[in-house]
Amino acid sequence: MRRGVLLMLLAILPLLLGARLAQMDRRLSVEDPIARRTLVGFYDVERNPTDVFRWSRPEAALFLFGFDGRPVQVMMRLAAPRGGADPPTILISMRGRPVGAFSVAPGWRRYYLITPTDPAGDTPLALRTAAYRPPGDGRDLGVALSDVATSPIDGSAWLPPPVRTIFLASFPLLGWLSLIWRQPRRTPAGMRLRWGIVAFLALLGGVAAAFPIESGYLLPTVGWPWWPLLPLALVVAWRPAQPLRKRAAARLREAGQMVVWGGAILALTMVAALRLGLSPAIGMTALVAATVLTVAALRLNAECTADDAGLTRYHEAAALAVITAVALALRIYRLDDLPSGMWRDEARHGLLALRIWNDPAYRPVYVVAGADLPALLFYLMAPVLAITGPGVGAARLVSALAGALMPLALWWAARPILGVRASLYGAALLAWASWGLSMSRWAFPATLDHLLELTAIGVMWRALGQPVRWRAAVCMALAGALAALAAYAYHTGRLAPLVFAALTAVRLGRDSGAWRRALPALGAAAIAGIIVLLPLLTFIASDFEGYNRRTGAVAISNAQNLEKRTMALVLDNIARYLGMWHVAGDPNGRHHAPGAPMLDPLAGTCFAIGVGLAIANWRSKTSAPLLWLALALIPGIFSTNAPHAMRSLGALAPSCMLAGMALDASIRSTRCAGAQQRSIASAVVVATFIVSLAFNVWLYFGEMPRNPAVYNEFDQTETAAGRVARTAATANDPRLRAVQIFLDRRLIERDTVRFLTSDLSVGVFDGIRLSEAVTGDALLILPPDASDSERAAALSALGPAARELPPPLLPDGKTQLFLAYGVGDGAQWLLEGTFTMRSAPDGARMRTD
Repeated sequence: MRRGVLLMLLAILPLLLGARLAQMDRRLSVEDPIARRTLVGFYDVERNPTDVFRWSRPEAALFLFGFDGRPVQVMMRLAAPRGGADPPTILISMRGRPVGAFSVAPGWRRYYLITPTDPAGDTPLALRTAAYRPPGDGRDLGVALSDVATSPIDGSAWLPPPVRTIFLASFPLLGWLSLIWRQPRRTPAGMRLRWGIVAFLALLGGVAAAFPIESGYLLPTVGWPWWPLLPLALVVAWRPAQPLRKRAAARLREAGQMVVWGGAILALTMVAALRLGLSPAIGMTALVAATVLTVAALRLNAECTADDAGLTRYHEAAALAVITAVALALRIYRLDDLPSGMWRDEARHGLLALRIWNDPAYRPVYVVAGADLPALLFYLMAPVLAITGPGVGAARLVSALAGALMPLALWWAARPILGVRASLYGAALLAWASWGLSMSRWAFPATLDHLLELTAIGVMWRALGQPVRWRAAVCMALAGALAALAAYAYHTGRLAPLVFAALTAVRLGRDSGAWRRALPALGAAAIAGIIVLLPLLTFIASDFEGYNRRTGAVAISNAQNLEKRTMALVLDNIARYLGMWHVAGDPNGRHHAPGAPMLDPLAGTCFAIGVGLAIANWRSKTSAPLLWLALALIPGIFSTNAPHAMRSLGALAPSCMLAGMALDASIRSTRCAGAQQRSIASAVVVATFIVSLAFNVWLYFGEMPRNPAVYNEFDQTETAAGRVARTAATANDPRLRAVQIFLDRRLIERDTVRFLTSDLSVGVFDGIRLSEAVTGDALLILPPDASDSERAAALSALGPAARELPPPLLPDGKTQLFLAYGVGDGAQWLLEGTFTMRSAPDGARMRTD
């Protein structure tokens, strides 16, 4: 009882003191560094001779932090010059509830209003005005704001508002209860540690109460009432529920292997139901329950698991060869026209690669203008494009080969951690995952850093097991260099050294002797990594803003969300990423099938069970993929547009590891079963791989090419025009090579056309005349939205023999890729030779009318 009273006092007293010290009145100028926290939907700071201000967009928001249910007086200094037009009306609301509406004068005035605030979470005041576009300014403007002042109506209080008080007081209480749960024995040292932790958490609560506005932004009251009531209930109920848990375990042990397969089938059913539209709350809850049931049954039958005996090196090598061949075939097949069009960034990367090859003075480390990427991919693309010439498939070849090597790298990294079978299973699932196919079949470096990271982890894990110290140091130096080299591939590669360090710590564990023996090898890895990173570090020192321009633009702290701010957005992103495997994936058709879960149903089921196994065995090395997975999600969680398949691509390999581990554990658990069940288990593995492969091949090669949300994300018109020009230049038929190609001036300026025609001589149509005289067969291409006058001018420019030609169509069979006008039969043959060989409906096809 005394400890309980002391605990309550320790939780409440800092809140009392903090609330009495709190300063709730706040005045904020738009040029203050923290103004971006509060103002969303505002343009950059502007100045005139008398004022500093920001223009709002027609829809903007003002966030109020730290008031937690208390009514607030808000003062805004506004102006809305409209060039003689009537003053605009600003409508202010809070989560759809009207707060006020008034006209804003052209000159500066102070406007006051009283608004309620949310007791939990952020409080956004939505500001809506009619759009205004001044002469010579392309922006849509709302009102101009110079400063804001806020103050509570009821002044200071003895405690924060009730919901906030419960929220802050829950941290020391939960800390105490969880420590009692983990270590029920009461040793003096343990009690001092517990009270120290509780006092620290209570002090943090007091600081949060003393600085309510700052803590309201950094630590809002989110998740209410589930947090903290649900964890409190779980911790309190844990010990009384132990007898029930033991009885359930006894029954599971009696049921044996059937529970494993029953739980797996239930999990698969829930994964399929989620794809078919089952409520995520119901489906994910049932999936977690099925996973817990399966994992519990597997752990209770742990004595029946078998090792990797019986799988020879020959079988392992043969399996790896087949897996790699499948991965390579799936990434090379129709690489030139699936996806059916280039994206402008692919073309820019190709142009940069050609510049590196052709200009000895151009040797970038990081390209800010035109790419916002490290330059490793461009150096790898340069010799390929120099040999083959600019082309869609040639530009994508390096990324495709990197993706094809990813399963081999996964096996290399996972084998010493999970064993032979689990690593092979994971490599197979990665080989044909539609997520991996989407990311490796275009000219983007997203796959490169993860290939290097996987290789580095595999080298590290083996190096730290080397008995010869110089060999361990050499191998660790190689591993450190590979991890550092990943930073030259893509933005997510910046995380590779952190992943490398975290998994190195997992490898060494808590053995102080192992750490001492590994010190030379760790030093070698650090030195090699720093040496590799020196050029990049030098660039960062010279252009820190340029290096972080892209990551800063997509950072969650700069998100223009009118409903939530940073911490609430982070939690929302976490929820989205937790659901991306089974509920809804990336909506961007360039990255994956829009909205489709990132794993197929079978791989997703195995992944869920693998996560459960990793959590249950968190003290063992098999939990390493789960830690890896959590680190790989950091770039996506702290950026916008979640879930984002590219920023979270690092999660694919550990996800497949976990899926392989689950499938392997399920098969191992049949050791004590009869021969018939073991045969059935082997058949289940084979069937899982066949169905998973078929599903992913159907999704990527069958479903995605027909989806307008996919092919419309690429530059279809520009790619098609570039293909025609390249076909004319490279055709074996001299009649096709003789056709003069003319492209509309708007097309010739696009990056995709510039890349595909960079080594060609192509004529230009400026809307009136051609850049050169027509001397024979000729083909003129216009954008599909060309006006009637432009169409007539095209026919006139080509001469009296010109005629309109049947254009190629998008996969929908209706939409024209471009408008084509030709002279002579060669122009028609050229179009047919370019597009009819591309099988419909995946690529463009010719209109036959």
